[in-house]
Amino acid sequence: MYLPRPATLLVLFISLWVLLLSGCGAPVRPTAPDPDVQLRQQALALESQGNYQGAAALYLDAAARAVTPRKEDLLLHAISSLIRGDDQVRATGLLDGLAPARLTDLQQQHYALNRARLALVDDHPDRVLALLQTVPAGGPHVLDFRRLRAEAYQVNGDYFNSAHERIALNPLLTEPQARLENQFDTWEVVSALSDAELQQLRTAPPPDALSGWMELVELTRLYLQQPEALSDVIPHWQMRYPGHPASGPFIDELLGSMQLAGQAPAQIALLLPLSGPLAGAGTAIRDGVLAAYYDTSEGIPRPQIRIYDVGTDPLAVLESYQQAVAAGAGFVIGPLRKEAVQALLQQEQLPVPVLALNRADREDLDNPAVYQFGLAPEDEAREVARRSWHDGHTRAIALAPEGDWGSRVFAAFSDEWTRQGGELLMQQFYNPQETDHGQAISAALNLDASQSRHQRLVRQLGQKLEYEPRRRQDIDYIFLLATPSQARLIRPQLSFYRASRVPVFSTSHVYTGRPDPGRDHDLNGIVFCDMPWTLEEGGNWQHLKQTISEHWQANSDLYSRFYALGIDAFRITPYLKQMGSGMFSSYHGVTGNLTLDSRRQIHRTLRWAAFRQGLPQQLESRTEISAGTTTP
Repeated sequence: MYLPRPATLLVLFISLWVLLLSGCGAPVRPTAPDPDVQLRQQALALESQGNYQGAAALYLDAAARAVTPRKEDLLLHAISSLIRGDDQVRATGLLDGLAPARLTDLQQQHYALNRARLALVDDHPDRVLALLQTVPAGGPHVLDFRRLRAEAYQVNGDYFNSAHERIALNPLLTEPQARLENQFDTWEVVSALSDAELQQLRTAPPPDALSGWMELVELTRLYLQQPEALSDVIPHWQMRYPGHPASGPFIDELLGSMQLAGQAPAQIALLLPLSGPLAGAGTAIRDGVLAAYYDTSEGIPRPQIRIYDVGTDPLAVLESYQQAVAAGAGFVIGPLRKEAVQALLQQEQLPVPVLALNRADREDLDNPAVYQFGLAPEDEAREVARRSWHDGHTRAIALAPEGDWGSRVFAAFSDEWTRQGGELLMQQFYNPQETDHGQAISAALNLDASQSRHQRLVRQLGQKLEYEPRRRQDIDYIFLLATPSQARLIRPQLSFYRASRVPVFSTSHVYTGRPDPGRDHDLNGIVFCDMPWTLEEGGNWQHLKQTISEHWQANSDLYSRFYALGIDAFRITPYLKQMGSGMFSSYHGVTGNLTLDSRRQIHRTLRWAAFRQGLPQQLESRTEISAGTTTP
């Protein structure tokens, strides 16, 4: 047997040790912290404290010492911080200094996001959607793409596509609270869809997530006054949509909110003008309340209703209010007259809450016991301004009737239009008692200036010239404030003065509320906003409309919208404390989608329609609204 010599053993041992060392690799040393990670953490800490300028300064300081492409990364982060800190001017300046073509793919996505954030701040949702047209397949910016697109669609009134984006966003969120908040946002946009839209747009079968959201909204509306019944049907819904995002914490929140809300007071007092010049409107509101009262589902306790005629004296409402409270009223609906609402707002203490059916003109008046709800024409004028701006229009002219009403509503439109960023090229007031509005229209379209130029040339040249007057060409649309009879005169005259292709937007006052194709043929092409009660067919309240038409046929057309106001006033009373938060951020009513602001004023989001062949045709999407404005 061969035994190696000691020297040989030593050589083998050393060789084996070297091999072991080489196999283990270099010794592990502590990794130095990434300076960009540290910088990001410091910036996020500052932003969490509201110090966005400080966060931007950190990024900008680091960018000053960095080279491409790290320099551009830091600049884009600084711009994001400035936008979150409402410093759009500096953010825009820095963004304008970047050349998108020289950025990496990820940097171009970040650049587009920052441009889109600025566009959303400026209330240009269409620009946001154009900038974020293609959503990345993956990467760090997908979540922000989805969120901004969802917000832009919502601002644009495209609730269906906003819901699509919210659903796509949900699995990208890792924090449970962030997911729950996104589900609340999804609920909000789906809840903004009308009954008809929920039925028509729900085309994908279960377990499609969007169909599940729409069906859940439908069930909630159906069982709004019966939370126990909703609890019974939810398990069946969950079986149809297994694993739906709304299952779990959201459903628990929904059922809990339903239980808390919807408890009507034992007695409601109606303070309405049932005599005097407002008697017709007051009577219609009363009958709308009673129609909703008798439409309450069986098994649901109905409050006692006492009715008080407040007549024409605004101060009489104070005595009626005191009588109602003494008689046991737990809630008051009314009054209708603005001056009477103001009288209540000025009271130091009101022991019972009030749902006033108008809004006081004075913004300085506030009372924690008074909610303000009504059919204010100023709100509709503001909605026209917002809608037309979102459609991409930037220059407008306005035609409004002379008098206090026309001046007040026009002022609301003008204020909102200029606040949005629009330019009001001209406004003209016409005499509503006249039939020929050519002078006002000619002045608004600048035809007078064209005529003056022609006359000046004739004088200078000393000879007759062939002449065809030209209207101004810089008009995007016309805001027309008019009653049906006035609009039937003005619309053809606009065509006579070569403005037949200029879009015309109006308020609900342009429509009687009753289809009349023979007389309304001259209104073709006018786009206007109005309440679901007037425009929608097939809603779950159609039987109420039929009942009112049968029982109060003489007034059902003339005061149609006031009946709707009475219905909504009665139905939202139990939910007022919940409105503005959680599940009841909005209420789907017959007068519109209702929301409550911090001053307890209820605002309505309306439907849109265009006259075609003398009939109002409801427009479901923004694209249809834009197309409707050019259809004569």
